[in-house]
Amino acid sequence: MQYDILIIGAGTSGMTCAITAAERGLKVGVVEKVDYVGGALHWSGGHMSAGGVRLQKEKGIEDSPEKHLEEIYKINNKSGDLDLTERAVFEAPKTIEWLDELGMEWAPECPRIIYGHVAYETPRTIYGPEKALSIYKVMLPVWEKYVYSGHIDIHFNNKFKGLGKSVNRFDTVVCDTPEGEKQYLGNNIVITTGGYGSNPAYFKEKHGDIPLVSSCYPTATAEGHRIVENQGGQFRFGKYHLPSLGGIEQEEGSGRVDFNKAWAMVLTSIYRQPRDIYVNAHGKRFINEDEIDAEKRELTTMKQPDWCFWVVFDEKALVSKDNNGNHNPLMIGWSVEQMREEAKKNVALKMADSIESLALKTGLPVDNLKSTIKDYNQMVVDKKDPDFGRKYLEDAITAAPFYALKVHASVLVTFGGIKVNKDLQILNSKGQPMEGLYAAGEFLGLGATSGSSFCSGMAITPALSFGRILGRTLN
Repeated sequence: MQYDILIIGAGTSGMTCAITAAERGLKVGVVEKVDYVGGALHWSGGHMSAGGVRLQKEKGIEDSPEKHLEEIYKINNKSGDLDLTERAVFEAPKTIEWLDELGMEWAPECPRIIYGHVAYETPRTIYGPEKALSIYKVMLPVWEKYVYSGHIDIHFNNKFKGLGKSVNRFDTVVCDTPEGEKQYLGNNIVITTGGYGSNPAYFKEKHGDIPLVSSCYPTATAEGHRIVENQGGQFRFGKYHLPSLGGIEQEEGSGRVDFNKAWAMVLTSIYRQPRDIYVNAHGKRFINEDEIDAEKRELTTMKQPDWCFWVVFDEKALVSKDNNGNHNPLMIGWSVEQMREEAKKNVALKMADSIESLALKTGLPVDNLKSTIKDYNQMVVDKKDPDFGRKYLEDAITAAPFYALKVHASVLVTFGGIKVNKDLQILNSKGQPMEGLYAAGEFLGLGATSGSSFCSGMAITPALSFGRILGRTLN
């Protein structure tokens, strides 16, 4: 069968593209390498952003796509693909309206300002109470309707293997399946295979020897990138790379962390005042721990050995409560009891009865760590940090047992991706469209729509929007 649109990858962009095309009565084929749909919607935090949407108007927040775009350019210094960024921003309100029509449930605190990235000045970040699963749950019934009606054919357990073309237009997708190699034909081929953060070899090819500790979706393994590059496509924005702080390696040396299960609240001090200090591999402080700016914290950590650090604190800090009487633990969502249980495992979180023993367990220089803690404790007494200008100086490190948590600058999303034009056509090395090939989602790289910085909502919203654009424009 020859499909009007043949989509590779049934994730965020792939599902929206298929649904939108099926609504127009087109025959859609989708090949997916696993046995379920949704991709990173099962994994992502689901943060979206748009200017001038219903949720903002209902709370008296004045906003517009123009203002949204202006703030993005202020954050990322007008980097990335400006045509794609502008298209994504002006399409975003339509995408949010579509989700509203599907019955999307929004978290009651939305829209809000998120400080885990450089913050917008206007509250415009929105998400569901179940993160990206809230998106998946409203899209799934529509998807299933068109699968059952025969407008969408989904081919599971099909691993993308290659592309073929007739004359000068790509029209064939080759896949490995449990039954052997299969070929599918499409008038238009849309590649939405995601990023490459779960492929260390490919990541190294594009970014060199920088550390990779990944919290990316496990299927983000670059098959699509390699195939398109082998056909002459361009990879770009490899120069952009910005990790997120907080990843905890629960299996030492694995190179894997999980944002949803074990993440430290060190991305900003807005949500948690630091009752601890951060020390690098030399046992020395290197940053003002109550710095608010997430990107400044990330860039400073990138200058440390292996892009990681230890958060050092004592028993008193562990059990301290915030001004509302609630425990505010270092680990997001973890109780004090969970912290103690993790410390007993002696993996990422170490515990010791003395600073000397803690240094030995962590591999930090004993004298340096003792000196750093002594100096910091004096700062608490003096209420002044002459080294980095920290303002919150309330918790001396004196009460045993002592703790040290190893935190990695971790990859949540990959910035590099395959180059497309403003119509989402994949381009070859000469900048010409590779006829018949289109792309959307993280396959384009976060750098395409967010530039060199993390701009809140500029990953998943463009992924949804670009899928919808292709679904309504291709024939």
